[in-house]
Amino acid sequence: MNGLTRRDVLRLAGIGGASLLVGCGDNEPPRDPGTTHGAIVLEPDSDSFLVAVWSSVAKTVAVEVQTGDAIAFANAAEIDDAQHAVIDVRGLEPATTYQVTLVADNGVRMGPYRVRTAPRPEDPRPVSIAVSADLDPSPEFTSDLLEHVAAASPDLFVSLGDFPYTDNGPPAMTVEQYRERHVELLTSPRVRAWLQSSGVRAIYDDHEFRNDWDAMFRIAEASRYAAAMQVWDEFFPLRGAAVDEIRYRSWRWGAQVECFLLDARRFRSANAAPDDASKTMLGEYQRAWLIDGLTRSSAPFKLVFTSVPLDFGYGNDHWAAYTTERQLIFDAIAGVPGILFVSADQHWFGAHRHTRGIREFQVGPLARGVIAPPPETPPGVLFRSPRYNFGLIEIEGEQLTFTGIGADGERFYKETLTVADLTPAA
Repeated sequence: MNGLTRRDVLRLAGIGGASLLVGCGDNEPPRDPGTTHGAIVLEPDSDSFLVAVWSSVAKTVAVEVQTGDAIAFANAAEIDDAQHAVIDVRGLEPATTYQVTLVADNGVRMGPYRVRTAPRPEDPRPVSIAVSADLDPSPEFTSDLLEHVAAASPDLFVSLGDFPYTDNGPPAMTVEQYRERHVELLTSPRVRAWLQSSGVRAIYDDHEFRNDWDAMFRIAEASRYAAAMQVWDEFFPLRGAAVDEIRYRSWRWGAQVECFLLDARRFRSANAAPDDASKTMLGEYQRAWLIDGLTRSSAPFKLVFTSVPLDFGYGNDHWAAYTTERQLIFDAIAGVPGILFVSADQHWFGAHRHTRGIREFQVGPLARGVIAPPPETPPGVLFRSPRYNFGLIEIEGEQLTFTGIGADGERFYKETLTVADLTPAA
């Protein structure tokens, strides 16, 4: 328990030495978190994860991590001036389900949050990863989809952006206004209930700053961009400082799969720039990192998560306007086994096949307006469905199954693929 007893933790948190996390002292039941507290479990790997806590009223928070009846970790942290605390939970066992309970010094209790650690890189056990994007807590977008995400009980949830929408009018411009939008989402009862079901890895897309942003907006609205990214990092922290704002990353989830989460915003050229060798979605270093990671990976399956689709969407805000760089990547990964791209942003489900036979599934929205796809159906479009949805990726042995699940729980699309099916042609 990291050298602290439960009483030590509660004493440090200011809750009282006689209290337990299952009750908040003075024989009072724990108070509901309401709209004053929120939490999310982030970045799980084989022996650790982060717990990010927000509170508008508490000064300290205690965390207890259990598996079964055993306490694996306990600690306490101060809420900082930005009303946050980040607790780095370490020393855990791989491929293990943990329950995380939080108690603030004012008696508010959060959780339990369920989180599963990654299997060891040599562990061949089955894998289940859910993925989607576009989450707005407004009542007009309410459905039962988040309940179905939780019911799927994935090992991990990957969010591909627009989480939250900070540019709902009037749009956020300052640090405080961006924080208000994040808090609105984090404290929504249905979002809170869903976040208790699994650990999360996330990247922003555009609406966390402003619609369809690229390099031009990042320069033209520098103070607004700085505010948006500061607040993103407060609510979705990574271990260590984000050097040069590098938030793209990869991780292994057992023997079967390695995941690559791209940043398709921070380093991109202007959307309207000529589509030549100087135009980039990823930037030189991220592109080299991706190609090197894919070619070196020993995992049979490699999942590439990109917040915008490779093609077949509206406008110039996705890879269809960056075809020179896209082709460079496609050529570089020719013959690399087991590559699947997963994207979001366009607000309908899609299954796509690109040049060299490269496969892509497009997901979302979780809770935002559904958009009708373009009326034309190019040869690369295998399937489309405009509805609330998420994707469920299940890998067992030599097969990967991708299932599209709708707001009614219907499994409306299912495709099973082998490593050979996901190997780009030479």
